[in-house]
Amino acid sequence: MNTIFSIVCPVLNEERHIGKVIEDFLAYCPQPSELFIADGGSVDRTRDIVGDRSGIHHNIFLVENHDKYVSFAFNKCFRKSKGKYLALLGAHTEYSEMFFRNALANLESSKCDAVGGPLIHTAKTATGKAIAYGMSTKFGVGGTEFRTSSARQYVDSVAFAFYRREVFEKIGLFDEQLIRNQDDEFHYRMNAAGLKILMVPEMQCNYFVRETIAGLFRQYYQYGLFKPLVLKKVNSGVRLRHLVPAFFVIYLIGILPLFIVAGWVALLPLLLYFVLALYFCDRTQSRTAMLRSFFVFPVLHVSYGFGFLVGLGKLI
Repeated sequence: MNTIFSIVCPVLNEERHIGKVIEDFLAYCPQPSELFIADGGSVDRTRDIVGDRSGIHHNIFLVENHDKYVSFAFNKCFRKSKGKYLALLGAHTEYSEMFFRNALANLESSKCDAVGGPLIHTAKTATGKAIAYGMSTKFGVGGTEFRTSSARQYVDSVAFAFYRREVFEKIGLFDEQLIRNQDDEFHYRMNAAGLKILMVPEMQCNYFVRETIAGLFRQYYQYGLFKPLVLKKVNSGVRLRHLVPAFFVIYLIGILPLFIVAGWVALLPLLLYFVLALYFCDRTQSRTAMLRSFFVFPVLHVSYGFGFLVGLGKLI
């Protein structure tokens, strides 16, 4: 029988999550399919867990990803793959039976070239839950549909997508210059080529967010850092939400001279920002939880905006 799905899952020290990814694949993914786990140099038990499973299941493969990053992982596995459809999945995510079956149904319907679902942001700690909430709001992440909406719709980009093999034959593989935002850049290329990306609510999956403020800052700093390069490569992907955090950081850097020149009027944008943050924070929880979600917003915006400016500087 012909292989249905070739699924690529890049990993690095994912002993807490990789077993569940394999279980979801074996339990829910239509067969025959294959799972490539591309390891970027794990020093925990990740490799042992994958090795044990691949020794039992002939369709699970451990692939050495010496270049560490996602783009290299996917491209290397693509060249080994046999599937009619391909997917790039994350280890920090739980997938349901409906996730895989709806991917197949929508791709076979010929109504899209790629398909994915909305993310349910999930966490275990109090700080993580505040981060999950902030990443689910439009004030936190702009109009990113797969984070803030659950409606069936065509979108610019989607997380953990399934693709027709013909997509890669038409527009190429993932860009190995990008160690972040590689899926965004690929999706913008799809948009520019007239290919359709569909988000369906039945494919929602649980995504485990960073559990610390420091981890969130690093994540969004890197998102911002590589976004100018993405937009340079595919400028049709530029959206206002990509630029606003950078303008906010520029404003914060210049707030003291602005205050000297304009007085208290210079503080009005900052006051408006905090009013909006208070309005959008999680007011359904305790006061402590509400304050945590309140402070997540500036972390998201400042880290991304600062990274964007640094990345832009590297291009100039």
